[in-house]
Amino acid sequence: MKETIGVLFCGGEGKRMRPLTYYMQKVMMPIGVDQIPILEYVIKHFKKHQITNIILLVNYKKEQIQGYFGKGERWGVKLTYIPDKPGPIGTGTALLNAKEKIGDRRMIIYYSDIITNIDFTEMLNYHLRKDKKATIFVSKGWKIRVGTAETDAENNVTRFIEKPTIPLLVNTGISIVEPIVFEYLKDFNQHESIDLSNNIFPKFVEESQMVAYIPNNVYWEDIGSIERYEKLDGEFITKKMAE
Repeated sequence: MKETIGVLFCGGEGKRMRPLTYYMQKVMMPIGVDQIPILEYVIKHFKKHQITNIILLVNYKKEQIQGYFGKGERWGVKLTYIPDKPGPIGTGTALLNAKEKIGDRRMIIYYSDIITNIDFTEMLNYHLRKDKKATIFVSKGWKIRVGTAETDAENNVTRFIEKPTIPLLVNTGISIVEPIVFEYLKDFNQHESIDLSNNIFPKFVEESQMVAYIPNNVYWEDIGSIERYEKLDGEFITKKMAE
C-alpha cells in the first residue's frame, strides 16, 4: 500500500499572535499541563497513528523548531525540514517546493497551529474507501466565540444569543491529499503565491474528487490568535490529547 506521510505547515509568522511571535515561532508556543510546544502535541499524535515520516514546511524562526526537535528520534519519528524558497509564499507554493522529498506518497496535510485528537487511522481508511483525490476533515457544532443579536425589519433587537452554534460545516485545515496534487500545482505560475484552499481544492470539487470526513465528538482547536491562546484550558487539552 502507498505510504502515507505527514506534511505540516510550520512557517507562518503568526501575525495574529503578536507580540508573542516576535520572539517565538507560533508552533513552539507552550500549551497543556506540561507546557510543551503545540507542535510536540501534533507530532506525538501522528506517531500515535503510525505516521512516522513527517515533513515540516518551515520558514519564520525555523531554527527554533529544528533546535528543539532535531531529526525526531526522541519521538520515534523521522523529521525532514523543507525551508520556503525566497519569493511569494503560499500553502500550495510551499507544498510544491517539497515535491521532490514527498515523491509519490500520500499526504496528511496539517496546519500546525491546530490541535486535535482526530483519529487519523479512521480518516485514512475513510479516504481509501471513498477513493478520491482529497478528503477534508470538517467539523459540525462549531460555536461562535462571541454573542450575537437578532433584529426585526426596523432594526429593533429581538433576541440575544450567547456564543451560538452555527449550522455549517467548518473547514479545520486538515486534509488527506493524493500526490496527483502536484499535477495541479505545476499548472500555476511558480513565482506567484499558490494557496491550496483557494486555488487547488476548488478544482478537486469541480471534478467531484474531494470528500468530507465528518466525525462525531472530535476535539479540535485553532490556536492561531493571541485571544484563543490566552483562553486555552491546559488541563482540558492534555486530557483530550491523551484519549
